[in-house]
Amino acid sequence: MAKRSVILSIIIPYYETKGYTEELLKILAPQVNSNVEVLIIDDGSRKPFESIEKWYKVIRKDNGGAGSARNVGIDKAKGEYIAFIDSDDLISGQYVNKVLQKIAETKADFIDLSWKSLTRAGAQFDYLLRSDNDRLPNPSASTRVFKRSYIGDVRFSEIKDACEDEDFTRKLGVLDDDKAVHASVTDYMYYYRTDVPNSNIKQFKKGITKTKRVVYYFDHVTKDMTFLIEEFKKEDEVNEVWLLTFSNEIPELKRYCQIIKPQPTWAHIIKGHPYSGITKIKTPLRTQVVIYRTNLYRIGGLMTFTLNFCERFKDLYDITIVGARCEAERHKQLSSLVRVCLTSEEIYCDTMIVLSILDELPKNVHAKKIVRMCHTCKTDPAWNIPKDYDRLLFVSDTSRKSFGFETGFDIVHNMITIDKRKHLLLVSATRFPAPDKGIIEDRMRILANMLNDKGISFTWLNFADGAMRNPPRNFYNMGTCLNMQAMIRKADYLVQLSDSECWSYSCLEALSVGTPLICTPFPSAFEMGVWDKINAHVVPFDMNFDVNELLEIPRFTFNYDNEAIKQQWIEILGHSTPLHDYDPDALVQVEVLKGYDDMVLNQRMNVGKKMMMTKERANQIINTIGDYIRIVD
Repeated sequence: MAKRSVILSIIIPYYETKGYTEELLKILAPQVNSNVEVLIIDDGSRKPFESIEKWYKVIRKDNGGAGSARNVGIDKAKGEYIAFIDSDDLISGQYVNKVLQKIAETKADFIDLSWKSLTRAGAQFDYLLRSDNDRLPNPSASTRVFKRSYIGDVRFSEIKDACEDEDFTRKLGVLDDDKAVHASVTDYMYYYRTDVPNSNIKQFKKGITKTKRVVYYFDHVTKDMTFLIEEFKKEDEVNEVWLLTFSNEIPELKRYCQIIKPQPTWAHIIKGHPYSGITKIKTPLRTQVVIYRTNLYRIGGLMTFTLNFCERFKDLYDITIVGARCEAERHKQLSSLVRVCLTSEEIYCDTMIVLSILDELPKNVHAKKIVRMCHTCKTDPAWNIPKDYDRLLFVSDTSRKSFGFETGFDIVHNMITIDKRKHLLLVSATRFPAPDKGIIEDRMRILANMLNDKGISFTWLNFADGAMRNPPRNFYNMGTCLNMQAMIRKADYLVQLSDSECWSYSCLEALSVGTPLICTPFPSAFEMGVWDKINAHVVPFDMNFDVNELLEIPRFTFNYDNEAIKQQWIEILGHSTPLHDYDPDALVQVEVLKGYDDMVLNQRMNVGKKMMMTKERANQIINTIGDYIRIVD
């Protein structure tokens, strides 16, 4: 391999920490010489880091996390040694000189750097090494310098979005590698900022990152607990894993976790045996898309939008609906599609969609991007759109213009989702009470409740002169209907749940117009021509059946020999020649305007009564006693 012209490559993974990074570069600038290169790996910042100096190089890449940025740096670096500095930290003014001096003296495989953390109140952590024999107890990559040949093919995890440096140094074995040549710098070289808002370590501890800390406790890990190897290996792919134990008999475990003597610590996930020294951190909810509306009403255009949006995008994004209140039935419906959160727990998301211009932003939702929607026209002069968004969407050009915006804002029309689920229309003609039909009312209630419990959409119309009291949801008392066949023809099923029927006319009408039955197994049904699963669902008297079967609606043809029945009656009545002297037009409908006793019809005629009478009798009343009745057109 050709000798490298650069001794030290300093890799700085950068993501939108401009002010901190510029302060770091001011300290670093006077230290850089021909033996040193500085690579700033811009990990897809929304505002790219500008290269304004010749002595450092900016490499821009798509966002992939700190591990990904450091890996790009390793692959691009020319130095014999590699150092990592986080873009929001600080270093000593003697950093480069001290590191190069230690490299020249020791040719070490890796060098530990004395460091301390800084807050406004002063040092919080302090690791001042006394000699080359001292080692850092923490797994940080930034407080070490590595020989490139020592790194070899080891790279940072690009799956973890936190603790990737712990993963890296553990794979190298720096905490317990006795074979490697090790050295230490005994002056403070690295200053770790602990007061950076939203720093990665703070997001990690709060539980915002995908990577979590998983802590196991076992008093003694014995040789037969080999199941932990695969378990730790799987956890280590994404999370930071700690094992607290006084004794470990499986050395291989150190490849997948940090093994530490039991001590007070915190964790997002606690496993193993109970241990009081572990404090569990409640993690905020992490989601991709939040849809926000203060009041999630049962009906309305905003709720229709929300339902359609969730139907369309639930398989593409992790969606959480956030609000203060939600009607119970709507809550149940939305929860069947996505997560619904009505609490004040902290939520972190990529995008928050605010549905109403009248709602203030929720304080518990932290969004990288805010999309505010305008679903209304400006019908109230007091309505104004808050300027708290990253993007404003109008649902129509009419809405946009009503608020005085001519150009520059997007119009996204509302989507519509066609509900392809079956909605059953049930029709019955059962009077209440009906003691001669057995417990028919009980069975009807049971069936309606079964459908509701299974979430099967249905409407049940019962036509009768009596009403079921306190009917189940989606069951409606319709009163009487003189054209039942038209209603039956429209229905998916005619329902007849009697104990017995001599000859159910409604069943016969249904079969004749091609409408299947839901019926109990009363004998005359089979005499009529009912066949289970062919033109009917025959359900047991005890109603113990799978109601989902009703979603498979039978399709059939039904032949009924009316001509043969007609011939039977002719035989009974005999043959005759009809007179046909009945004139249906001789009858008219009248309404009583004044009460009177009709001696011809032999009945009391009360005000408002409507009835049929001959046209001759109606005219006779009007001509003799006046406006006591009127003929209704």
